[in-house]
Amino acid sequence: MTQLMMFTGKGGVGKSTCSTSTALKFADDGKKVLLVSSDPAHNLGDLLNMKFGNKPIQIPQVPNLWVKEIDAMSDAQQFMNMVNDILKSAFKKATSLDMDLFKDLMMPGIDEVFAMKSLLDEYRSGEWDLVVFDTAPTGHTLRALTTPDFLDAWLMRLLAIRKKVRTLKGIFFKSDNNEEIEGMIVSLRNDMAEIKTILAHTTSSVFLVTIPEKLGVMETSRTIHFLKSGLNVNIGGVVVNRIMPDFGEEWDSELNVVKLAKGEYDIHAENLTLAGRVFGSDMTIIQVPKVAFQPIGIENLRKFYRLMWRV
Repeated sequence: MTQLMMFTGKGGVGKSTCSTSTALKFADDGKKVLLVSSDPAHNLGDLLNMKFGNKPIQIPQVPNLWVKEIDAMSDAQQFMNMVNDILKSAFKKATSLDMDLFKDLMMPGIDEVFAMKSLLDEYRSGEWDLVVFDTAPTGHTLRALTTPDFLDAWLMRLLAIRKKVRTLKGIFFKSDNNEEIEGMIVSLRNDMAEIKTILAHTTSSVFLVTIPEKLGVMETSRTIHFLKSGLNVNIGGVVVNRIMPDFGEEWDSELNVVKLAKGEYDIHAENLTLAGRVFGSDMTIIQVPKVAFQPIGIENLRKFYRLMWRV
């Protein structure tokens, strides 16, 4: 059965680095891995020194690793055009007004929904042992996970209206596309329900990425609470990235650069203690130190995953 690992967090905390290096690790372990990005500001290409698109591309140096950067806007726009055509037809038949109510408009969160749908299509394919999902920053990800509830209610209302007026041919649905439109709506509702089921399954896990600063720790704590109580998502752990290492006796120096680094170390230690308290005793915390290299390119990403996964 395909496994799913989702990485999310604030922008700039190293989320893409963690997800990319993790995908590389499991590919090196022999699993067939697909790394997927839904971040509108894709940067997997920068990390791997390649260009990617809406179809999986194999990494030449890593035979078991494929990468895909989702372009959900085209699918979302197609859906909104369908909604626009439905309502336009309704108003024109009922009032003789020719109005494009949703022309050039996008329902908030609908692009994230179609990004999740693209992920679902890859998951369902059975082609991959593991799908690693590099999501958009936390706010976008939570919107993608909660928008389906609102969209589901909206779609159900549209279906209810369709049933009430189905005898009035041509008012809301043209007679030649009745079943096609209803089928699209029902299919999308089923997809959204399946995504939630998958994220709650033991073969799926969400990893939150943060840094050892109080604001990041507290925001992560709130996200954990929301995912557990509001969505019943299986949380694999929290990755605390860019932790200042302990240099032991080397701290005994009057050099300003050492004092500055020691001050950062003390702050990080304090916030790691805070994280252990607010995340809960059952939460796995993966600590990743600051590194003296850029985690860009296959070999440096391998160095990074050895630190992250202790291998």
